[in-house]
Amino acid sequence: MTGLMAQGWAAAVGMPDGGSDIRGSVPLNASASGEVGKVESVEPGKGKRITIIQASPSKPFSAQFSAPVGGAIEKGERVFAVIKARLVGAEDVGEVLAKLQLSDPPYASFGDNIGVGIHREWMELPVTFVATESIPEGKAAVVLLCGHRNQSIEVESVRLLKYPASMDLAGFPKAKPVKRTYEGREADAPWRKAALERIEQHRKADLALTLTGEGGKPMANAEVKLRLRRHEFGFGSAIVADRMGSDAPDDKRYRKVIDDLFSIVVFENDLKDGNWSPEFDDARRTKRNEGLNEAFDWLAERNIGVRGHYLMQVPTPYNLIDVKDNAVIRERTMASVTERLEFVKDRVVEWDVINHPIAWVGADMLNVRPGLEQLDRDVFKLSRSKTKLPFFVNEDQVFRPGPQCDDTYAYIKSLNEAGFKVDGLGNQAHFHESYLPSPEHLLAITDKFAEIVSKQSITEYDVVINDDEELAADFTRDVLIAIFSHPAYTSFLWWGFWEGTHWKPEAASWAKDWTIRERGKVMEEWIGKRWRTEVTLTTDDEGKVNWRGFPGWYDVEVGGEMKTVNITKADPSAVLD
Repeated sequence: MTGLMAQGWAAAVGMPDGGSDIRGSVPLNASASGEVGKVESVEPGKGKRITIIQASPSKPFSAQFSAPVGGAIEKGERVFAVIKARLVGAEDVGEVLAKLQLSDPPYASFGDNIGVGIHREWMELPVTFVATESIPEGKAAVVLLCGHRNQSIEVESVRLLKYPASMDLAGFPKAKPVKRTYEGREADAPWRKAALERIEQHRKADLALTLTGEGGKPMANAEVKLRLRRHEFGFGSAIVADRMGSDAPDDKRYRKVIDDLFSIVVFENDLKDGNWSPEFDDARRTKRNEGLNEAFDWLAERNIGVRGHYLMQVPTPYNLIDVKDNAVIRERTMASVTERLEFVKDRVVEWDVINHPIAWVGADMLNVRPGLEQLDRDVFKLSRSKTKLPFFVNEDQVFRPGPQCDDTYAYIKSLNEAGFKVDGLGNQAHFHESYLPSPEHLLAITDKFAEIVSKQSITEYDVVINDDEELAADFTRDVLIAIFSHPAYTSFLWWGFWEGTHWKPEAASWAKDWTIRERGKVMEEWIGKRWRTEVTLTTDDEGKVNWRGFPGWYDVEVGGEMKTVNITKADPSAVLD
């Protein structure tokens, strides 16, 4: 296709000028696993048909169309696809999940899936990808996954243009997405009623406080106002250490959200191996340490706990990608673990000792390199010799049926059996609109892992849903309720909350200008209001008050004086002088 022709059909769907054709001449391909569906050729020139007989919601890749890319793609370039397709059969609407990926194993993707609604009439449907990495000529494909729902789809063609990385994404048209939902979303869903009852029963406790005055004399018949200031349960987020000491207006607002809502945080990158490179000079080390010390101090003053993330990542960290000598990798890893543990000491409440032991398809795993097969266990052993803090194994997509769930379970079990006691599962819980499991499924997976660990944490929650913030808010609410209702969990952390410092800006709870999104309102409503305890009581003759509420740090006002006390579920009675 000539550039003029490419511009002609691009203009027909509202595209800007300046694109170059990269489709090439390799025909459109279609495939489906036998248990999911079948592939048929349609009349000449009309492409392929895939009919899904037994959908697999967690494995949309089990049936797919594939359009190889002929040209090279540079990181950041915009790849614009026009999919000519229609729905056949009984369904009212169909859907494909479009993605840009390698055309051959390991099929690494270069961005998120994009849902595209397929309708009964032939339509040319536009999709725009932003390449997250450079891809050599002839190595990429645009694939259309369709195995996640019962449907019959015909695709006649997929045409492809690429545009410079400088091109404004707002100028690209979008196909109308399919209206999505998830099982258990209904307002009167039975699971939610049961979960809220469990929260009342298991998360609250019968609490007591005794007030004493001069000489330890009980303060009888005194009015006491108690307000939960900070939950014992770990509601929180990933944060950036540098924002904890800055006077910039955005950073002050950032800290206010943390102070108002959270009881635990995790440094997004500050304690990772890449931030502790031996190449750092003294000035950079000093700046890093001073920033972390200031952040730790600010959090400690406010009784906000910190998770340690992480000691070792099994997929090769970015700072070790260019190191080819495996002995050097081992030496640097062990030295870095030691340095970080000695610096942090007991200023965290737990550690992700191993991050991504299973990882994603195509990951460059350290433990398959000669001489590094036991590196994760050596790190575990070294770390245990230096701290008694709880150790978590942290992995993503544990809620999605498949290898990351099954293999994570097997990995933790094998560590336990070998004497490396894993205290908890860190479930990253990054969700995408292409797979939104039911809350009951989340609870079932939690039950499964409770067989092998005593604690679980949602460590990196976010959800990417395009053009449906109401769905994102409802899903966030229900995940939050389900997790808080299960006694296995000790914390629930978002992987960032502000668009100004978020790895997926569209998944942030506050926009860059601090406009709160619907999913952020869920955070404020449930953590900030519904799950709060605030009572006014009068002490008895012994200076004691009793109430039922959420354990944690309480602001106590009596006689015009304000004090703070920590009342835990394990020790629900406190004395305040």
